[in-house]
Amino acid sequence: MLIKDIAKALAARLDGDGTMEIDRLVHPLGAEQPSDLALAMNADAVAALERSNAQAIVVSAKRPAPSGSFRAIIAIDDARVALARLTALFDPGPSRTDGIHATAVIAPDAKLGAGVSVGAYTVVGPRSRIGDNAILLSQVTIGSDVTIGAQSLFHPGVRISDRCIVGDRAIVHANAVIGSDGFSFAPGMVSAAPFTADVELMRVHSLGSVVIGDDVEIGACTTIDRATIEVTRIGRGTKIDNHVHIGHNVAIGESCIICGMVGISGSVTLGDRVRLGGGVGIGDHVRIGDQAVVAAGSGVGTNVAPNTFVSGYPAMPHERTVEQLKYLSRQKRLYRKVDDIHSRLEAIERAMTSGGRTT
Repeated sequence: MLIKDIAKALAARLDGDGTMEIDRLVHPLGAEQPSDLALAMNADAVAALERSNAQAIVVSAKRPAPSGSFRAIIAIDDARVALARLTALFDPGPSRTDGIHATAVIAPDAKLGAGVSVGAYTVVGPRSRIGDNAILLSQVTIGSDVTIGAQSLFHPGVRISDRCIVGDRAIVHANAVIGSDGFSFAPGMVSAAPFTADVELMRVHSLGSVVIGDDVEIGACTTIDRATIEVTRIGRGTKIDNHVHIGHNVAIGESCIICGMVGISGSVTLGDRVRLGGGVGIGDHVRIGDQAVVAAGSGVGTNVAPNTFVSGYPAMPHERTVEQLKYLSRQKRLYRKVDDIHSRLEAIERAMTSGGRTT
């Protein structure tokens, strides 16, 4: 790829030789060939340019490159956006074989669109529909009556249960499970009353489905439970990290970011553009408003208003959490003062009892 074409794709300024061929992206210290494009978009990487063999570089317009013999320099404004576009340009995608692998099992009444690729030992169940140019890599299992959108990519080991719907351009990483049964029993699991010996936990069956919008990405080993009788829903453009659990009847809005190890209990509602940090836990039936942010490791047990930043366990407005932590850190000093006052009072009482004087 010519570096002038890369600059054009980034809508960035190019200084130098636009005819250089670029084969790969590297850290400045990893540059070995003229065809390597060194990314120096933070302070550490810019400093490394002085020891780099790179001839072509990408730098932030806010961090000018040191003077050197660079044949081509691309200056970008937003480093994260530039990184997203650059990695998309150079990502070859997963290794695969076009067409249907000989070991794949496709139900006779399943419908596969044009250009669909199905890997080794993948199963597509009865009446399921796979959209144009979708890629199912090895050992994927698609249940019956499933709909998969166009240009979707399913990595090895993905499991999609019956009647689920996945939108266009979805990316589902290895061993994710969509449509597993919800964790629901009678009597209620959160009842305050203790279970007696004669209580039988009766399974509440999951008859609903999961509906996932367009442009959703789901991380490895993530699980999304089907609804009891309606739909567990993931909105368009939402990105979900690895090892996330989403319970039954959950509704997640558009363009949310859910980081790793998050646990979302049943019947939770998330608005649009919500951000959940790693390890967040959310109790059942909680509502989190549009554009709310929950800090990593927080435990959310009550509703969160839109445009709110909460943190802590239990989660509360971040300013209040910080205030409480400050007071907790002062407790040791406070106890010492209380002990000192107590000692002085005891001394006064002893003096008054004995009729003496204190100074």
